[in-house]
Amino acid sequence: MTLNNITTAPRLATLAAAAALLSLGNPALAAPVTVGNITLDATYSLGGGPTVDGMTDPDSQTYPLLNGADFYLFKAADGNNVFFHTYGSTGTNAYFGARASGEGQFSAFTRASYSGTFIAAMANPIFNFYVDQGEAGVSGTGLGLADLLLEIRINGTAISRSHVTINQDSSGATCSDNGGGLGALASYMQCGSSDASSVFGGGGSLSEVLSGIGAGESFTLDYDIIATVSGNLVSGEGPGECDPYGGYGDAAAFAFGEGGGDGYGGCPPVVQTGGAIARSGDPFSLSGGPNQQPGFGGEIQLVGAAPPAGVPEPGSLALVGGALAGLAAVARRRRSSPR
Repeated sequence: MTLNNITTAPRLATLAAAAALLSLGNPALAAPVTVGNITLDATYSLGGGPTVDGMTDPDSQTYPLLNGADFYLFKAADGNNVFFHTYGSTGTNAYFGARASGEGQFSAFTRASYSGTFIAAMANPIFNFYVDQGEAGVSGTGLGLADLLLEIRINGTAISRSHVTINQDSSGATCSDNGGGLGALASYMQCGSSDASSVFGGGGSLSEVLSGIGAGESFTLDYDIIATVSGNLVSGEGPGECDPYGGYGDAAAFAFGEGGGDGYGGCPPVVQTGGAIARSGDPFSLSGGPNQQPGFGGEIQLVGAAPPAGVPEPGSLALVGGALAGLAAVARRRRSSPR
């Protein structure tokens, strides 16, 4: 989605900052990281261990984008894992989103936040935005949490919100809409039932009239997408890795005259993990990647407002941004990410 010549006001975007990102390649950056209007953050723990800054983890990858960044991390230890994809760009096609998921015993938090300051050219400007498909869910048995929050604020006051929380314990799953939402985002994702273990948001184009903003007034617009998951989850037992019969165990052993004994082809059973996921705007959804229009993940447009005079616009970084976008495209082709 193009910004139709109405662009956001970057807080920290400068040519020096963009050049520094380019020179660093794929750095591990201390969270949170702010590039232009976008702030990215991520933390995790595995196996009941301490909370770790995901962006300083040596396995993390942060790819520079046009006036933004694209963060990935997959981390696994002792049968547990977490996966993040958190990103945002306020270049020609403005988008951002967040995804966190995990399996086994884990916790993970990630946030993609947009913030811009504007001057209203007319009373009651209009905020148009696109939200892609989203998901929150818990699978397996045991303790689990999946929480997805999307919230838009004007001058610190929430005007639009979607907040779904799925909690699972020994008695089953409980799904909450946390008050039913607010504004246009209230229709994005809702619990189908109080015991739902998974919820999906269909996405689409939404709009909010910024009532009470007068012509000539300055205002700040903040938009957060926050994904939080945790769990100590299993989904039953399966055949051990040494099972030579593809999971048929004793039946196959008997057919080959080899006897049996433990029901798993002579190998000890393996506990299979359950998991949790929370995401919105994640390009692994059915709508595809960042080059597919109408795009994904909180794409934005303000009608009747513009940055304050003298504030550099994202377009001023076009030459450097083109190089950064090219680097990110090459990086995407060279890697395969877990889903």
